[in-house]
Parts: sequence; C-alpha cells; structure tokens
Amino acid sequence: MQRFCEGAMHNYTEPILRMLTTSGIDGDLDALQRFTSGRWLWREQEQFACRYVQFELQPLLDIAASAVGAQYCARVLKLAEGQYNKVFVLTMDNGREIIAKLPNPNAGRPHFTTSSEVATMDFLRNVLDLPVPKVYAWSSRAENPVGAEYILMEKQHGVMLSEVWGALKGKHRAQLVLQVVDFENILAATKFPGYGSLYYKEDLPSSADMLSSSLYVDNTGKEVQSTNFAIGPTNHRAFFDFGKGSLDIDRGPWSSAAEYVIAVAKREIATAKAGLMYPLMPEGLFYGPRQYQPTNAKKLATLRNYLKVAPYTLPESLTSHASVLWHGDLNSQNIFVDPNEPTRILGIIDWQSTSLAPLFTQVARPAFLDYNGPPPETLDKIRLPENLEALSPEQQKQAKALHQAQTLHNLYLARSRQLSPVIFDAIQAQRTLRHQVSVIPGLTIMDYEPCLNSLLRDVQKEWSSLVSEGASVPCPLQFSAEEVAEQECDEELWAQGVALMEEFIADTGCFKHWDGRVSEDDYELSRKQLDEGVQRFLAREARSEQERREWCRVLPFVD
Repeated sequence: MQRFCEGAMHNYTEPILRMLTTSGIDGDLDALQRFTSGRWLWREQEQFACRYVQFELQPLLDIAASAVGAQYCARVLKLAEGQYNKVFVLTMDNGREIIAKLPNPNAGRPHFTTSSEVATMDFLRNVLDLPVPKVYAWSSRAENPVGAEYILMEKQHGVMLSEVWGALKGKHRAQLVLQVVDFENILAATKFPGYGSLYYKEDLPSSADMLSSSLYVDNTGKEVQSTNFAIGPTNHRAFFDFGKGSLDIDRGPWSSAAEYVIAVAKREIATAKAGLMYPLMPEGLFYGPRQYQPTNAKKLATLRNYLKVAPYTLPESLTSHASVLWHGDLNSQNIFVDPNEPTRILGIIDWQSTSLAPLFTQVARPAFLDYNGPPPETLDKIRLPENLEALSPEQQKQAKALHQAQTLHNLYLARSRQLSPVIFDAIQAQRTLRHQVSVIPGLTIMDYEPCLNSLLRDVQKEWSSLVSEGASVPCPLQFSAEEVAEQECDEELWAQGVALMEEFIADTGCFKHWDGRVSEDDYELSRKQLDEGVQRFLAREARSEQERREWCRVLPFVD
C-alpha cells in the first residue's frame, strides 16, 4: 500500500490526453467535482456546497496508474454519489479497474477521517481476514498534487446485493443472513482497550491522545500487541455533523464505556449552548403553534440531570461495554455477492467513519434486513395469517413479504444467540431502561429531550432496584410536581408532533430520502408535491394568518 505517491507522476502527452474519456458526466470535468446524483427539496445550495470537492484530475490518474503498474488511465466513470464521497471507477490502459474515493467536506474531520478509514480497512482485511477491498495508495492530506484527500482501492468484485436480493429465494436469503452473523461474530469477539477510532500510529500527531499498549483481544481471548495500529480520537459522525465539528469537545480516546457516554452527553450540552440545530428531516413537526417548543434551556437541564446518573445506569451486562469495531450501515448496497453464486458474500464496503464504541451502542439488526412492520414478539416460527386465502391478492403479497422479513429477522437473532450470545443479549437489552437512558442523550440535537426526561423519571422511580448501590447511594434526581407536569405536557406535545410529521409525509408523497434528496427526474414533481403538501398542511393547522406565518418560519421544508 502506498501513501501519497508524489514521485509517481507521468508526463502525459497530448495523444494520451485525447484517449481519456469521461463516462456519466457528459464530458464535463467540473461535474466530477460537483454533486450530480440528485437534487434536494430544501436547503439545496447548502447541500451542494458541502459536497463540492475541488481537485486536479490529472495527478489523480497518474498516481492511480502508477499504483497498479499501468501506463495511463483510459476512462473515468463517476458512480452515483452517496452522502459523503465522490467515487470514480478508473479503467487503465490494460483494462484493469480501480476505485478512486475522495471525501466531501461533510465526510468528517480532515486527515483523521481518511487515515482512520485506511487503517481500519487494513486491520479488517489483513488482521481479521474479512472481505474488505485492498487499498493501493492514499493521502489523508489535501496538500498534494491532487489537491484533495483520496483513497485508491481495488474495485470490489461481484454485484451489489441490492441487484439480486429481489430475485433470491427465501432459503438463499437465509444463507446470506448466516454469513453476516459470522462476520459480526468476528467483530464482536475482537475487543479493544479503548474507545475512539483506529489509526496507524504514525498518523496520529504527537499531541494527540493515543491508546495502544495492547491493541486488541482476539476471539480466543488472547491479548495481541501491535506496532502499527493505535486508538485515537473518534471519527463517529455524531461528533462532527451539523456544525459540531467546530466545537471544542472531548472526542477521545476514552478508556471506559462510562467515559464514552458522558462525553456524548457533554457533546450535546456543547451543541445546545452553541445553538446548533438538526437541519434535516426532523422526528416531528415541533416549534410551531400549539406544538412542543424545544429550547436550549430544556435540553441543558435534561442532559445535566442525565449526567448525575450516567455512571450508575449503564447497561447491566459488562460484556456489552466492550469496545468493538462495527459496520454502522450494512445495507444491501454495501454488500457484494458472487453473481454466479449470489449466496456467497465477496465483500463489504464503506468503512468510512467506523468507530470503536461500546457494543451496546453499535449492534442493531443489519440495515438490509429492515422492513416496515412490527418485530416478532418471540423467536418462534413465523406463520402466515390463517385467513390468507380470504385476503385480496395485494394483501396476500404483503402478508407473504412480512412473513419472510420477520422470518429472516428471527433467523438473524437465533443464529446470533447460538454463535455470539453477546450480540443477541445486547440487542435484546435494547428494550431495557438502562440501555435506552444510555443512548437517548446522543439524540438531543434531534429534540429527544422529552423522551429522556421520561426515562429519567423512570430511573428515579426504580432507583433502588435499578442500581445495586441504590440502598447506600441516594438517587440524585428529584423532580417537583410542577416539573413533572411540565415534562408530561412536553411528552404529549412531542408525540403529537411525531404524529403530525407522519401525517405530513403520507399526505405529500414526495419524500424519497431522509434529507429531502430526490433524483433529477423526480425533482419537479416532488417539488410540486411538497409545495402543495405544505399548503394543505397550513390550511389544516394554521388557525390564523399569524399562525400561518409562524408555521412558515419553522417548517424545515420551506427555505
């Protein structure tokens, strides 16, 4: 693997330059730097700005060709963009294809995000032997001939699971679920001595805090030393998104789960003090007339109350406190399978901003198993409705789809319980008060403080049974009757705002993505649907011209 390849520059001649073709961008090289994979229904100019990457194409192609022993790059194909990166397929003169990945400004902290991603991929591929692409060359500093950070890696073999999932039989989907559990078992069994993100030691500045005495404990319980890797500050996006990157806050590394959750709460306190707000699709329609009114004072009071009990209310199982690496978005576009044998996983991509965090904050049902519908109450065999034959064809189709989704959900949990009980236990514990009160504080920027207040009152009520030291340590939380009444009112208004948001989304029919992104083709229709939906909403909810103005001021969909 090469770092920034300053000496790998070819002097391209004019004939070679003429051979370069750019596919998918209509020959517009500036479109390589801009976001070209869709539009936004609101805050569009901000969205475009945080995804613009200025870079020099020619040096990037030179370095890429040198990294894989080619003479020159003959073709550049820009792939559809996600949230945080520009990704290109570079085809060399010898037909070899590699991936060039350049982080957008919104991807995370400069240098740290890229250097950690490369080190993490190296660790996963070469230490844990997981199917992760090989990195050929990279630079985590924009001060290079390319003018931007970049990673050059092998193009993942196979096809995205999303391309074949719909055609797979249930038994074949089940085989893929079992493989994912195998991978997650390896991750859960590899425990680290600290919390943050993984780096090469040499990429952490001497002034940075670093944990590296014993890098990890493998799945046999053996403590493994490392001369290459170290644990440094976290790259989790929750510490950087929505303006938080500019805050002077503790980003680790931390040596205990308690330190980690306290840092999260203090991060949200700093966020509230700075007046930062969640700018994307909210959980509910708050702030409007007769709705829940979030304030920084409410957020601060709630978080400070949580800090009083945080050390006592961590999840009970200490095994769930272990620091582990985890893939936070295992959707069907990040899993690649063999096109000739689609039950075999060939690779898992997108490890950017992967963090070392407590297991109880990491584990969840993989995203490719998500579905609309209730989770099964038990792990028993899922059965189709007894009246299936009496249902309409469309209802039968929906019932069968839900049946298979719930079956795969149960298979995932059952296999986890068998192979990696720590994962199963952590998922099951997500319903408990200890788990919820430990993770909800991190959502305060999204106005979850009424939910946290409700949990804190439950902590107060259950203190003696919840905390082993309860008999000797008095509960530090005390709420007056007036405080409880105000909190309960806020909780009712919060739930009302959530229902209002669900009604708004169902009525407009224009939402395709959580931040308002739509395809170029859908933009005009979706924009019209949104504008008309806003007008219908105002007609329903605004009781006066003053209320109409107030709603227009606070609705996130009105620029």
